[in-house]
Amino acid sequence: MLPCLRFSFAFLLILGCTQKSQQEFTTYQGYAQGTTFYIEVNGNNDYAASIDSILKSIDHELSLWDSSSWISKWNAGNYHLPLGPHAHYCWQLSQHFFWQSNGYFDPSLGPLIQFWGFGNAKNTFPHSIDTLALNHIKNLIGLDRILQFDSISQKLTPKFPGAKLDFNAIAQGYSVDVLADFFENHGHHNYMIEIGGEVRCKGKSPQNLPWKIGIDKPLSKNENRALQAILKVEGGLATSGSYRKFYERNGKKYAHVIDPKSGYPVSHQLVSVSVLAKTAAQADAMATALLAMGTMPAIAFSQEHPDLGIFLIYEEAGTWQTFVSDKMKNCLAEKLDN
Repeated sequence: MLPCLRFSFAFLLILGCTQKSQQEFTTYQGYAQGTTFYIEVNGNNDYAASIDSILKSIDHELSLWDSSSWISKWNAGNYHLPLGPHAHYCWQLSQHFFWQSNGYFDPSLGPLIQFWGFGNAKNTFPHSIDTLALNHIKNLIGLDRILQFDSISQKLTPKFPGAKLDFNAIAQGYSVDVLADFFENHGHHNYMIEIGGEVRCKGKSPQNLPWKIGIDKPLSKNENRALQAILKVEGGLATSGSYRKFYERNGKKYAHVIDPKSGYPVSHQLVSVSVLAKTAAQADAMATALLAMGTMPAIAFSQEHPDLGIFLIYEEAGTWQTFVSDKMKNCLAEKLDN
């Protein structure tokens, strides 16, 4: 299974009260990749076995919790193993998103994730921060400089021993896209697919309406859930946040999101990022990258990439503030009060 090393926001499908369409829909739900999944797709075919097979095939290559997976073996030093199709495609996507995000999306952060205690089952935060060790680990980070891919042998080789990969900031979005392609190839064009909070929608819902998805307010895990906004979604949607999962040491919070530039967990005022994109993988990667950037760089990024819908929630003077890009404004079904 793929663990969620950053908090996967609870998915909320907003149901309408309009009369149902003439199309029949089938629902699938269960557990996969260390989280839950929920799917609605038009038609009455039984794809349960196919869905299970697809998710297991992705796990077999990308799961950090499966010692027999390709990525686990690679991280253990077995660099002679060629990439499978899922790992290869995630590698290609990661290169693109790395450059698109100016290096803020970086699956080579594995050593830093482990250093800060976010990559193991116990999530053991270091009792003290060894700056010398941290600086050494930072030399193992950087997708653009520490890895080389041989297209003939299909092998990925690190330039320095100790490098580790972590595709968790894209794997669930990618899994959603693989399932979407499966349904598309079988003639289904009205569906909603969600895995661990990463979503992709197309067409109309069973109520013959656009699919509507809620964005959570940034409340602590002890507070009752409430919504910040409701979106009409066509394409991929992902939300990344830092307000529920963090360590606190000596009065300072360390979020479960690493800034690849500094090597430290983020400590800025941006607490939630939602991204609408063509695919769930892109939304997943960009939500992670923007959260690592911080508020003002994320706003500047949104202006440079008007094709993305971006919804930010940040703290300013003790209150929650929001930024909504122009494309996201067009997708708002309802913006609720702060």
